[in-house]
Amino acid sequence: MRPPRQRDAPPADILVVDDNKPNLAAIEVALGDLGRRLVKAASGEEALRHLLTRDFALIILDVQMPHMDGFETARLIRERKRSRHVPIIFITAHNRNDEQVLEAYRLGASDFMFKPIVPEVLRAKAKVFVDLQDRTAENERQGRLLAEMERRDIERKAAMERERWEAELLREESRQKDEFLAVLAHELRNPLSPIVTGIQLLKPYAQDNEKLDRVRDMMERQSHHLIRLIDDLLDVARISSGKIHVQIGSVDLGGIVTQAVDSVSSLIDERRHTLKVEQPDAPLTVAADPVRLTQVVANLLNNAARYTDPGGRITLSCARDGDDAVIRVADNGRGIAPQMLNSIFDRFVQEDGGTGGLGLGLALVQRLVAMHGGRVRAHSEGRGKGSEFCVWIPLADSDTAAAGDETPATVEGNDETELSIVLIEDEEDIRTSLCALLEGWGHKVKVAGDGAKGLKLIARHKPHAAIIDIAMPGIDGYEVARRIRANKKEPCPRLIAMTGFGRDRDREKALRAGFDRHITKPARPEDLQRALRE
Repeated sequence: MRPPRQRDAPPADILVVDDNKPNLAAIEVALGDLGRRLVKAASGEEALRHLLTRDFALIILDVQMPHMDGFETARLIRERKRSRHVPIIFITAHNRNDEQVLEAYRLGASDFMFKPIVPEVLRAKAKVFVDLQDRTAENERQGRLLAEMERRDIERKAAMERERWEAELLREESRQKDEFLAVLAHELRNPLSPIVTGIQLLKPYAQDNEKLDRVRDMMERQSHHLIRLIDDLLDVARISSGKIHVQIGSVDLGGIVTQAVDSVSSLIDERRHTLKVEQPDAPLTVAADPVRLTQVVANLLNNAARYTDPGGRITLSCARDGDDAVIRVADNGRGIAPQMLNSIFDRFVQEDGGTGGLGLGLALVQRLVAMHGGRVRAHSEGRGKGSEFCVWIPLADSDTAAAGDETPATVEGNDETELSIVLIEDEEDIRTSLCALLEGWGHKVKVAGDGAKGLKLIARHKPHAAIIDIAMPGIDGYEVARRIRANKKEPCPRLIAMTGFGRDRDREKALRAGFDRHITKPARPEDLQRALRE
């Protein structure tokens, strides 16, 4: 049995029903050049069986047939939904009879013809119905295509709206993440501040006690490590959201190397590494942000120290390479597996057997180098064969050099000038430890636990400097600075904001409020000394 014709293809067959074989042959000859296949049936029953298995473009139906005449056959055809609208041309050999014609049209006949059939007339009428059926099928196909296009357009618009909504959701999640990281850093830095300051206060008392000295050194290293982890986490978040901007200037690469080596010297000494620094004979001046480039070199040295077993060798070298300066940090440490080389600069990626950390140091290196217009590459022969990281930074041209030398300064011991200082801090542990440190440096310090009391102390004692916390109940640090600046009758002390919020926008907001310097907690002694001397 032939399967039913697919609905999306126009029916191609014509069904001819006649109990007279010569009539079937004559009709077949008359319709032969229509290009349609003729299916012949000798009775109404046979015609109905054909209609069960396929669709037809036209039915030519004889009226006078034994058992089931044409009218009864047509009535059954019209009762079936599938064949209800198929055109039917009735043919009869009897004389014209109006009642028969009316009956035919009541049954849904499309036309009524009498024998003998004129081939040209039958062919012309059949062609009209076949062409009409084809056009109807084509219209249906076009309608389906149009509906499909509309459906796809709706789906496309829905997908675009979903992408827009998801992008907005991601932006909101990113904003909330940045806010969370800022609050987290603030909450972590507050308890760190008295710890770091307390370690500084222990230094004079640990010199005669070797065990206490080792404990103090350990505490200092670990507190600095924790500070670095917090800074790395915030820096990656800021770079990802485009909130870090490098300030390019003309920078002596030798000064950068010195600063970076100093920042990691304690870790290198702790792990008993040998560090060899190779500088070129002629100074190299690069176009860079001194703070961020120092961070790049320090992160590479820190990475080499952590992934090299104790007693290893590390080499830091600088040279000219065309229009760039190339910085190489090589070690004889654990090396990098070949499959890791392509992902070693991704965030939170660490080699197996890492020595702690968040896997952010190298991610920061790559992003900061890219922001300088440079490039970075990692190379290793494999596990146990050491690693080499190369950074290319553009050399400074005449325009960059005109911006001035931005080589970072170093702090050389304490300033012996005695200063009067007002410290405004609502956290008692921070207030107590920092006051002790400042007094240990020889300064006179007055303390206040909130902004209102701090303003009174400043008005009464007229200090050289005021160190002010930002996040305080009542009058916050910004408002304290604004009120001090607004008082034109009294000399204004140097205003130093010291806060756990270290974002660029926090720094800019502090400067707009009237602060001279912004220091992130926990304050490094050298940063605090520099701020006071300025």
